[in-house]
Amino acid sequence: MTPEQSKKLKVGQRVAWQASATDQGTVTASDWSGVRIEWDNGKNQFFHHNNMNEVEVSRDNLQ
Repeated sequence: MTPEQSKKLKVGQRVAWQASATDQGTVTASDWSGVRIEWDNGKNQFFHHNNMNEVEVSRDNLQ
């Protein structure tokens, strides 16, 4: 996703790594600099808004 799309993510929203149906996580924080994602595998990761090109909104959120 683009930096502009990343800035619109909300806490609780589901995201996926490279459109994966199994590699998904939940946005746990978002601020001016980036987004924190808690992945379903237990890892917690921070991404700057301009580094979200491999992440996209989960298809579950699009239904």
